[in-house]
Amino acid sequence: MTFEIGQLTIAPAASAPVAPARAPQAPPAGVDPPAPDAVTSDVIPAAPPPEVLAEVDAAWERTGELAAQNRELHFARDERSGRLVIEVRTLDGEVLRTIPPSEALNIMGGGTL
Repeated sequence: MTFEIGQLTIAPAASAPVAPARAPQAPPAGVDPPAPDAVTSDVIPAAPPPEVLAEVDAAWERTGELAAQNRELHFARDERSGRLVIEVRTLDGEVLRTIPPSEALNIMGGGTL
């Protein structure tokens, strides 16, 4: 499986600017205020939740199964439309077919090509 992702830069959470404190505002009329125990955060956790790790492991195993069939999924963004393009390729890069994103999710979940 291949991805074309631009360069990512990860900054430590401690270096992120801190927004100044603001006075609480009343919600607009007709909107319920958030529950008092609701927690919001803009901090990325130190490690993914266990269920996410399990899904990543399953996808990795599926990638190995596809490779054993001389297949890979290639993900790219179409520059003109901005839409996701997913191709089934041989390991040599030959495009066998282009598939819709929903079918790619099914394949990565264990479905057949």
